Amino acid sequence: MAEEWIIRRASEEDAPLLPDIEISAGAAFRTQQDLEWVADDEVWSAEEHLDWMEKGLVWVAAESRNRPVAFLITEVFGDTLHVWEVSVHHAEQGHGLGRRLMEVAEAHAREAGLRDLTLTTFRDVVFNEQFYHRLGYQTLHADEISPRLQQVLEREAAEGLPIDRRCAMRKRL
Repeated sequence: MAEEWIIRRASEEDAPLLPDIEISAGAAFRTQQDLEWVADDEVWSAEEHLDWMEKGLVWVAAESRNRPVAFLITEVFGDTLHVWEVSVHHAEQGHGLGRRLMEVAEAHAREAGLRDLTLTTFRDVVFNEQFYHRLGYQTLHADEISPRLQQVLEREAAEGLPIDRRCAMRKRL
């Protein structure tokens, strides 16, 4: 049950486990028309996760044995906390772990006096844009997208993500 999960900052010992969580989480894309390839896409290595732990803020949801089953990667840009990734092991999806991780990030942003949370995601995937809408995020129109978020979207397009299916979102605090 979700009540047994512990949300905590990621540790160095977690890094080797995070790529497998990301691979497992990607399996959800096998049900998304024309996005099945995302399930087989490359994931960040343990070393890259360690780099995120050094430069950003990474949280994990861990089971009673303290083994991570989900993670959230964020980074501060000025007065904004940007969410780079939320991944929940496929077997644990639907238990509210993604929501709980996002709530921890929001609480951190509020405590740090930040003004916004931002992210980019797929528009037409129920566990993406619609999920974030339920958490209070708003999809940004083209004229509302900051230069930083525009660069993120452009980099995603260069990496092969279909730009017409991507969106930038923001939650004001």
